[in-house]
Amino acid sequence: MKNLRIKLFISLIAFALILVAVIFYFNRQILVADIEKQEVLNRTLIENHILTDMQTVDNAHFYFDQNISDKMEEVLRKLITYYKENPYIAKWDLQKIKNEHGMDVYILDQSNTVLYTTFEKDKGLNFSQCCQRFSTLLDERRASGEYYNDGIDISTTTGGYRKFGYLATPDKKYLFEVGIDLLEDPVFQTFNFGKTADYLIDKYADLLEVQTINAGGVFFDSKSREITVNDQSKIFQEHFKLAKKTMKPTEYQRELKNGYIETYRFLPYVAETIRGESSKRVVFVKYGNFTEIRALAKNIKQFRILLYIALVTSFIMLLVINKLLSKTIHLATYDPLTNVYNRATYIRKMDKLLGKRKTNRPGLLLLDLDNFKQVNDRFGHVEGDKILIETARILKQEVGKKGFVVRFGGDEFAIVLYDTKDEYMEELADSILDKIRHLKYEDKASIDRWSVLSVSMGGAVCIQSDVSERYLFERADKALYQSKNAGKDQYSSYEEITTDEESENHLK
Repeated sequence: MKNLRIKLFISLIAFALILVAVIFYFNRQILVADIEKQEVLNRTLIENHILTDMQTVDNAHFYFDQNISDKMEEVLRKLITYYKENPYIAKWDLQKIKNEHGMDVYILDQSNTVLYTTFEKDKGLNFSQCCQRFSTLLDERRASGEYYNDGIDISTTTGGYRKFGYLATPDKKYLFEVGIDLLEDPVFQTFNFGKTADYLIDKYADLLEVQTINAGGVFFDSKSREITVNDQSKIFQEHFKLAKKTMKPTEYQRELKNGYIETYRFLPYVAETIRGESSKRVVFVKYGNFTEIRALAKNIKQFRILLYIALVTSFIMLLVINKLLSKTIHLATYDPLTNVYNRATYIRKMDKLLGKRKTNRPGLLLLDLDNFKQVNDRFGHVEGDKILIETARILKQEVGKKGFVVRFGGDEFAIVLYDTKDEYMEELADSILDKIRHLKYEDKASIDRWSVLSVSMGGAVCIQSDVSERYLFERADKALYQSKNAGKDQYSSYEEITTDEESENHLK
């Protein structure tokens, strides 16, 4: 009974675990697929938004910054006129010129080195060393002798948003440059891509960073100092160059602790109107997977709750099933009248006992109540049942934990001993005989009933290996009938004497 409950409980728990695990697995697969689908959708929306807004900003500056360009050209041509009159630029008061026109002034020599400037951070900057592509562009502009201006550009030293205009001196000895900070320009304040990036970062939890990088590898709006692609990791540089070369998006990932993954995306961009080096850019976008981590963590929490519910439900089901089946199981295991084991349980337990025996010697003691039919006939079956119940009680009390008691039916009982000897079995039988004989005198109300009764017993001990229940039962049964034939109210044992072959069986 106990083993059946344990097996039933384990089966219910196993079923609950398998069911929850299967549900959790498929639910997690669906969840991951949904998250990945949503990530692709979000990234498409984000990147389309980024590129569209960048194009809008560029177009706005192309259409609305003509006045700035005209003013820059005007200032540069005044500088050319001033240069013709005062070719010794070392004596120029550039700060005065800046204060007059509101623009920073740069003077570059033929090596494209900034000799003089009002923007102190760029003084001494040699473009031929730091920015070969841009230096080549400056050479072309110097050689043409025409006025040039860029769209949205960046400071090589700070990475801040700026606009520049260029005009070479007639002798091609110098290249004059003027620049303004676009952050102070009303048009740029209205059409500012940085605002778009900040808005998107605030809106999407997985969007961590949006940076614009010009074709020369310098980050836009890097605030305090210039940041270039060369300052980044090798794999970052490789993907930047690949995106710029193929003009197709590229990406790579970094796996960090606790399942956190960062995705680095590189989006190539070309302005509709080419104006300077910064018309071609690469937009760098960094994503995290916080949404996925939170969703999976929530999924695990739900799994734990579901598992807890499943375990509690299994326990409740066990109690219900146990209550429903306990009576059936009890009837299938025990004799309903005497509450000792029935014959089916005896067979099962004996097979198990004999099958697992090692050095132990199981014993079987068969017992019949002599003249029991007379009790039923004279006093009725109710009184007969009382006799059987009392007999079973005595047998269980005498055996204790050394074995178990069985009722085969009617007045037939058996005692199975786990490990015994003939001497102990005989002592046990004598004790049982003594107890039942004394019942005739202990209970005056039952004297008449017990007076017609006696007990016949026969026992056998399993000595040989590989012995079946039938083998043992037949020998105990022979001993029982020896007791009956000898006059009843006594015990007989069955002994086996073996040589090379089983030569003799005799009853003692």
